Amino acid sequence: MSGIAALAGTACVLACAAGLAGLAGCATPPAAGVPASSSAREVPQLRLAPALLGHPLALQQRIAVQAPGQARQLDVLLEADAAHVRLAVLAMGQVAARLDWDGVTLDETRAPWWPPQVSGARILSDLQLSLWPVAAIQAALSGGWRVAEEGAVRTLYDGGEIVATVTRRGADVIEIAQRRAPYTLTITSQPLEAQDGAASGVSR
Repeated sequence: MSGIAALAGTACVLACAAGLAGLAGCATPPAAGVPASSSAREVPQLRLAPALLGHPLALQQRIAVQAPGQARQLDVLLEADAAHVRLAVLAMGQVAARLDWDGVTLDETRAPWWPPQVSGARILSDLQLSLWPVAAIQAALSGGWRVAEEGAVRTLYDGGEIVATVTRRGADVIEIAQRRAPYTLTITSQPLEAQDGAASGVSR
């Protein structure tokens, strides 16, 4: 398992963090492969089958969000297997949103106070950009979009422009930088232990 894959699930918080920090870029963009007319195109959404991940995951993550004039923290619980991707977003000690993707249907529930601009569709897409194999991501992209991974860095390009980077900073720390928003996330991950009751909170 690659270092970036070992810290999987990190990109799911990109949209969450954007909503908490009051950033732009959480609006629902066109699906992958649909061209945009503007020169600064919306980042395409990914809809990759859970099975393409290639291995199960169960992680608990603490995310520190840095944006111009903003700083936030939140937690994410993630479970993924060949049939489903499930996650729970926790903010201020409360469950803000739950998401379940089975490769066909995206089910989402959210607390009334959770920012409406933070869509489950974007959360899923950012998760898959960070975690799913590069070949699977590239197969879903078109119109000049591409993704590459070299060493500890995964990069999303729009033509020749770098749009986002996912960088491994240590065994359990990863940094995600979105350049168009802009904001930076620092994510610390650890295994989600079923016996502590946390894992059941993902799908409950």
